[in-house]
Amino acid sequence: MDKLLEIKISRIVIWDAEPRMAPNKKLLWVISFHHACNDGTLMALVALLPILVKEMGLTYYEVGLLGFGLLITVVVQFVVGRYADRIFSRYLLELGAALMGASFLLMLLIDDFVGLFTVVIAMRVGASFYHPVGTSWITREFAGEYVETALGVQSGVGNLGVIIALGSSGFLGEAFSWRAPCILWAGLNLSAVLLGFFMVEESEIRTRVTRQSSAIAPRQTLQKMWILVLPIIAGGALYQITSYFGPISLTERSGWTAGGADLAFAIWIGVGTVTSYYFGAMSTRYGKAALLTAGYLVSAVSVLSLTVVSQWYLVAPILAIYGAFLMITYPALFSIMTDITHESERGTAFGTLFGFQLGGGAAFVYMSGIIADALRNPGYAFVIAAVLALVSLATVLMWHGESSRNGAAR
Repeated sequence: MDKLLEIKISRIVIWDAEPRMAPNKKLLWVISFHHACNDGTLMALVALLPILVKEMGLTYYEVGLLGFGLLITVVVQFVVGRYADRIFSRYLLELGAALMGASFLLMLLIDDFVGLFTVVIAMRVGASFYHPVGTSWITREFAGEYVETALGVQSGVGNLGVIIALGSSGFLGEAFSWRAPCILWAGLNLSAVLLGFFMVEESEIRTRVTRQSSAIAPRQTLQKMWILVLPIIAGGALYQITSYFGPISLTERSGWTAGGADLAFAIWIGVGTVTSYYFGAMSTRYGKAALLTAGYLVSAVSVLSLTVVSQWYLVAPILAIYGAFLMITYPALFSIMTDITHESERGTAFGTLFGFQLGGGAAFVYMSGIIADALRNPGYAFVIAAVLALVSLATVLMWHGESSRNGAAR
């Protein structure tokens, strides 16, 4: 008997009995719009930090503490995901968007760090809904030949929200007030709620409830991926440290405007987004291990370079190269997780991966804030990022050597 039959299954997905139909493009774009609003709102806050540092007198330690709020997302995201697996509800996306919108409306009433930190906690709770609900909804609704295209669309639209937030929030904050982007993104989130309620009818949704499922024990899954835990953490930390302290470093140390600094880092994410779409072709040609090695090596050199350069004609190309190589490490790691785990443990594997990524990012942003505040220089945050990238490079080389000996890696 096939070994797959030996796995104890106690949860099965219930689908409508009707034949598969053409994909519901309207539903896909509504879910993707939620993704853009979710990720864009989070990035809009980060983009406003150079202005808030001056307006509210924030210390670098307090900036790091705001980043530490990511841990809220890690915990709540796990709870939401467990609930969504048991009782699927399309309204969970609307609930998350409503919390995000309400959080940014509350931003209009605060004027100090305590109020800001409270709003960030509420925002992180709202942000915990999209990824476990929206991504899993798409994989269920578009299961089969459409799933990769659907995931690509929702990922691309989410990144577009991030780019728009980074590229516009600083300029809007300077031209009007830092409250202007808050009004914009609160309105976009509340419009996502209305779209979900009024543009998607219950009869259009094929996804239904899931029942209890048990696969391989989480401990066994972790044993398969433990050697890559540090690169996973580093990937999240590099992204968060660069997002939180990059624009602040340019405005505080080099005299850039908030809008100009945010636009530079929008290029960083934009180039990385485009590059990630070519992961499949590059992986076929060079192999995942080579892409990871290059990704962490270039990231280390790039973040160290950002501590000493400030001219736009140097910063822009460095960020473009950095974005291209860092963002390619994410699909590479996701692909490796798919290779080394069984289908029945993928939920646990990816839940663990995102937990380490977000949790590690939160911890190292907080640590970076403490060090930058003590040394009165936000550039030291990049030194921490560079060390993480170099240690991850060594880990990837060790993993590749071990995999090559076992004949499992290319």
